[in-house]
Amino acid sequence: MDVILVPGLWMGASSWHDVATALTAAGHTPHALTLRGLDSRTADRSGTMLADHVAEIVAAIDRCAGKVVLVGQAQACGLVHAALNRRVDRVAAAVHVGGLPSAHGTHVLSGFTLDARGTPTNTAGYRAVDASLSGWHDRVREDADHVLDQVQKLTDERRHAVPVTVVATEFTADDVRRWMAANIDPARELALLHDVTLVDMPAGRWPQIERADDLARIIVQAASVADAASPSAHSAPLVPGN
Repeated sequence: MDVILVPGLWMGASSWHDVATALTAAGHTPHALTLRGLDSRTADRSGTMLADHVAEIVAAIDRCAGKVVLVGQAQACGLVHAALNRRVDRVAAAVHVGGLPSAHGTHVLSGFTLDARGTPTNTAGYRAVDASLSGWHDRVREDADHVLDQVQKLTDERRHAVPVTVVATEFTADDVRRWMAANIDPARELALLHDVTLVDMPAGRWPQIERADDLARIIVQAASVADAASPSAHSAPLVPGN
């Protein structure tokens, strides 16, 4: 299966080298992307809109012959989810590494809803009592500075049926469950999805480098389950879930 790998800020395609090597060895075809203007903090981003990044991911999907697995890391998770929304019929599964798919009406890179002053809304009270949510917000603000951050616009409700795996790195699966139960950003979109798998894989800012083999195995698992569930799948048994 084709696997599209989208890094977060500020990383390029080369950050996926070890993961891509492992995916190739497992029989998949990886396509690692470097999004325009996000390869470094000093790159020229003049004239580049967030929609351009989504279009780059959509173009990568269109270059593949069949269904794909979309993998986003950190702030790129919102971009991947926006691309999924535009190509629901072409995405077999999505994997969000160290981030979550942002909901309609939230800011894509951060996953938090912002008011006119740029202050996160709908999370302030929870951040006061939830150290994981507060810590993630601070990291996003430090890393992204809301570069190219625009409001997520999701229109195809069929996106809810696409299987999603969340790889918890700088937060935990229990953190995500708590945020989903509270129905707050950045986990509000997850509560709408029909098939969500949460996997704990503690790591730092760059899990595709720090734990490449472990991450590759999780992606292979997601691809295998998606392939087995497709109408054209062979009769091989499903790989047990994480």
